[in-house]
Amino acid sequence: MDQPRLIYLLNNRTALDPLEIKSIRHEVHVRTQAIERLQLELQKLESERAAWQSLLSPLRRNSIPPEILGEIFGFVLLATERTKPRRSQVNVLCRVCKAWRDVALGISSLWAQLDDIVVQNHLDVAKVRSWLSRAGNAAKMLGIVGHHRYPKVPNSVCPFASSAVQEFLSRGPGLNSLSLKCKSLQCFAELLNPTPSHGGAPNSRSFDSLHSISLGFGLWPSSPDAWQLLENLPPVTSLTLDLPEPDNEEDSDNPESPLPHSIFTANLTKLCIRSTWPIAWLLEILDVCTNLEGLVLEYGLGYYVDEEMQTPPNEVFLPNLRSLELREMSVYQQTTTHILRYLVVPSLKALEIVYDGDQEPLDELSLPKRKEFCADMLSLVGSDLQYFRLENLPIAPASLYDILSAFPSLRHLVLDGVESDSGLFRYRGFGDEPPLFSELEVLEMLNVPPSFDPNDVCSLFNERNRVLKQLRMTIVVDPSPGKKWNAKTLSESGTDISISYIPR
Repeated sequence: MDQPRLIYLLNNRTALDPLEIKSIRHEVHVRTQAIERLQLELQKLESERAAWQSLLSPLRRNSIPPEILGEIFGFVLLATERTKPRRSQVNVLCRVCKAWRDVALGISSLWAQLDDIVVQNHLDVAKVRSWLSRAGNAAKMLGIVGHHRYPKVPNSVCPFASSAVQEFLSRGPGLNSLSLKCKSLQCFAELLNPTPSHGGAPNSRSFDSLHSISLGFGLWPSSPDAWQLLENLPPVTSLTLDLPEPDNEEDSDNPESPLPHSIFTANLTKLCIRSTWPIAWLLEILDVCTNLEGLVLEYGLGYYVDEEMQTPPNEVFLPNLRSLELREMSVYQQTTTHILRYLVVPSLKALEIVYDGDQEPLDELSLPKRKEFCADMLSLVGSDLQYFRLENLPIAPASLYDILSAFPSLRHLVLDGVESDSGLFRYRGFGDEPPLFSELEVLEMLNVPPSFDPNDVCSLFNERNRVLKQLRMTIVVDPSPGKKWNAKTLSESGTDISISYIPR
């Protein structure tokens, strides 16, 4: 069919005869085939162009300075540290290309940390030495886990009895931080004993220069004398102890902690205790830690020992404590925060209270008042608290108001997974009600229920004399933002606002 006939048919409504229909179908088929050929050619050219263009990337042209690429590597490790072992990520970066490997080998901080090296019968000392040697003068951290292959077999050989482990800690490179975990305290006998077993001179142990040490074991010592092994720990500034449950009721009723006081030296400024030990024991330990600046107490999931004390313990004065964290607590145990009542902490600036997030949710219509928790928190009134994080706790809004209004010095508040509602923000400080958030600069409400209405939150800060600089909310609900007039007004006044809805 010629071009004039095509133009004529397009501009008229003339009925087509069978011959014209066949001819038109042929022309459509011919042009379809031509288009397909051109599309294939276009795809080929685009693929070739992308391949050539990749050769001009900044990485291939070495236009990214090594120090910038090293910073990127550091962020990669930081972003994946909870999902993948650090050492495996470093190895992945080194396998991308020779240029990346050369850069990685030149960044000492990438090689300064070796976590959770599992030892059964043999520690590959050569590999550990080689890895840490690349760290140069950077502060080195090593974590070793002794894994008993046959834990139920009597008199099974402890992996920490390996001469390789002992030799490395005797002659290995100087370490800044060391983590040792094994089945029992007796596993550390050879490692912590500075006197050689064959009558020679005491070894100059590499971990004598440690600033931080973490020790963990799961079984209560069969002999009370075993605790004295801990006296051979070096005088560190940071100490972490992952301690077993008391062996029986007699141990938990004993008013004295079995830990030797000598391990809590004047050098100690940071202490972390993971245990289900009685409050009396913990307070006795803290009483000798007079120079603490940071304290972390992890109670363990769903279990806590709280003895009925006939005589309340004396208050413990910690004049330099600036940071306190209570973690892994059960919402069903009302006594887990009672230790706050016995701490005198005039310098406290930061407090974190984190409950176990895997517990069954409570009925939102009957949010508990948490009277015991409120009393524990109010015992801290008088400290200049500036940062407070509360996580995974269902609590009535009136109780939460009573707590937060008691700390007018708060600058940064984080409510993460806290079940409550916007009643907290509808108080306006009239009458006898104390003002709320008069100095708050940053408010983070993360994974909160839809009972927290952003309009109520923003309305409070739209009032005069509010200094809020940043508001971040993530609300667990099917996306339904609703009106945000108050948020818009608050944003226009200079507050950095981020409000997002995440699915249940």
